[in-house]
Amino acid sequence: MSGLRRKLPSANALFVFEAAARHENFSHAADELNVTQPAVSRTIAALETHLGIALFRRGKAGAHLTAEGQQLCHVVTGAFENIGAELDALASRRDGKVALTLSVSTAFTAHWLMPRIERVRAAFPNVDLRFQLIPGPVDGPSDGVDLAMRYLTRDPGDALFIMREAHIPVCIPALRDSAARGEATRILLDPEGSAARGERSLHFADYAIVLQGAMIGQGVAEGWLNVVAHWLREGHLCPCDETLTVTTRDCYLLNHAPPERRGVTAALADWLRSELHTDLALLDAAYPQLGILHLCTPRTAPDIGPTA
Repeated sequence: MSGLRRKLPSANALFVFEAAARHENFSHAADELNVTQPAVSRTIAALETHLGIALFRRGKAGAHLTAEGQQLCHVVTGAFENIGAELDALASRRDGKVALTLSVSTAFTAHWLMPRIERVRAAFPNVDLRFQLIPGPVDGPSDGVDLAMRYLTRDPGDALFIMREAHIPVCIPALRDSAARGEATRILLDPEGSAARGERSLHFADYAIVLQGAMIGQGVAEGWLNVVAHWLREGHLCPCDETLTVTTRDCYLLNHAPPERRGVTAALADWLRSELHTDLALLDAAYPQLGILHLCTPRTAPDIGPTA
């Protein structure tokens, strides 16, 4: 081990490199590690100088791995996964719980999962559930976690179909009439900060905040059904019109757990899907004109309801 220490500028360099390599973007790696982008750049530069070789090709579109960087990434990722699995095994033997990591969006966690977190714990008392929270688009890599919710344009194979992706404008019931007249403020997701500002618009980079604005009556937000299903069911939010927009993507839960945990993650995935489908069935009964239950059917099956 002492020999390995001499081959690195610092042990932290490997953690920074792994995050930067996984995202191929220094800013995204910095967000994950809770440091600044220049700090990530300096750490990677120091590692490259120490090794005497370039690990990334920098550009406007991000930082792409060189051939040498890809080789090191493969080794480091495998080592981290093995270490993580062993630490989880030790923790399980200590407290009798199975540690599972779920990769989901911050919005889904805050607005759909947290209201039923006690039910999750009751259903899976022997599971120590941990989270990898994603503030941006949920369509990136899913390595290093046991279960990942992702939105994809085609079936990835070893995954559980959850629902078709769909959205509809939502607001609190007290704003429904003004929203129908086009008089309500629009609360918009604007991750790049580049959208044109209007007199009646609010812009936020995180969809969890967008939806929170709608929840406290600040205006109308686009409601992605897998996230807003709970609040629609509870009546805290309501549809502003009768146009349900179905995208070309589907929501899946990808099970990357090792064999010894795969049965538990499969059961958790089935439970999450059942809970969400229950929400959608209740919403379909409340708003039959939207054809919401249709979203639970994979695209390969015959359509059973309207889409926009």
